[in-house]
Amino acid sequence: MSKQPNAGLSRRAFLSGAGGAMAAGSVAAALGAPARAQAVTPPAGAWPIPVLNPDAVRDAGYFGYWTNDPYRSTNYGCAYGVAGALLGEIKRGLGPGSPWEMLPLEMFKWGKTGCVETGTLCGALAGALPIFALASPAYEVEMGGDLLRWYQEAALPSREMDYLDPKRRYPNQAQSVSASPLCHVSVSSWCKASGKLSSSTDRKTRCGKITGDVGKMAAIILNRLVPGQRYVPIYGPPPELYAECVHCHIDPPPPPTPDQVRLTNSLGVTNCVTCHPDSNPVMGKR
Repeated sequence: MSKQPNAGLSRRAFLSGAGGAMAAGSVAAALGAPARAQAVTPPAGAWPIPVLNPDAVRDAGYFGYWTNDPYRSTNYGCAYGVAGALLGEIKRGLGPGSPWEMLPLEMFKWGKTGCVETGTLCGALAGALPIFALASPAYEVEMGGDLLRWYQEAALPSREMDYLDPKRRYPNQAQSVSASPLCHVSVSSWCKASGKLSSSTDRKTRCGKITGDVGKMAAIILNRLVPGQRYVPIYGPPPELYAECVHCHIDPPPPPTPDQVRLTNSLGVTNCVTCHPDSNPVMGKR
């Protein structure tokens, strides 16, 4: 067997567990005893990440969105598209034997339409965040914060995929700024800006493009990882102008008084003005 790239887990080491399990199963079967599966232990710490091609991830993410889900007779959607594009580019860069081969793409289908079709967290974001957690468990919050803040502030979809798909040509689609990481808010904002229905092919194409856009931004963020160094966030802390706005979200609550029952503070990385129209908009929690 040829020597594989040093990607944190060699093909020989990766396959030895599976091979040992199969051998043990054969012996057990020969002796009349039931075979017992042996789990493959994933590597501890950060999983290896090569330098990614953001444009390749973008295009793969767009087409991944349209991939057919044979179980539900529909397309897999945004979470599957982003995760598949990132994993495909990661595995291409590392070569055979990387731990990323252990992740089945089917595990990401739940993120479609705002996580199990509830309109909550945008599925494109849900497809990228688990990859961040494995690639950099120490800085997944900072990386995820960058992705969510970009998503809330960017005018989407980009025009980079207008002529990518010969089957679906929707150039110069309307763009909208979601000011929220929620699928429902993001889609509704775009429908208002475009005048299109959420059930239209126009809207689905818009979400396919956003799948590509999020995949590209996620790849850019992953490329900012430097082994042995702290991740440097793209976005800084909230402007001083908004200091008063976020006290209820980041300050510890005062001790409760006997005649008062206090709730715990809210937390999150989102735009205050979405839920508090009379406040100044701010994104970030640091």
